[in-house]
Amino acid sequence: MNSDLLFYLFNDFIGGADDDNLSMKYLNLDLNDSCSLRKFICDEIKPFFEAHFSLAQKEELYAFLLKLESGEIKLDVNEFENQLFPFNTPNNLHGFYKIIRNVLYE
Repeated sequence: MNSDLLFYLFNDFIGGADDDNLSMKYLNLDLNDSCSLRKFICDEIKPFFEAHFSLAQKEELYAFLLKLESGEIKLDVNEFENQLFPFNTPNNLHGFYKIIRNVLYE
């Protein structure tokens, strides 16, 4: 397993730090706040997930998120930050992965 599916999930935001409009839109997004994170995932990520992921990709991502959440697989903060998202990296990546999994698969 690798991080490709996770980053594909955030495809619309990769490189967004270099986009003034995206950077301004997400300037105040706090991915450390579970309510803000849930709303962001539900409004911005889940529609892409449902439209662009096959059943096999959804199953693979689910398993990957579980391994990230448990710490079985480590994804370095730098790997996340290298995507140049228009929002700050959350402080607790394990909690971040758990909320992504919970919202996408509820």
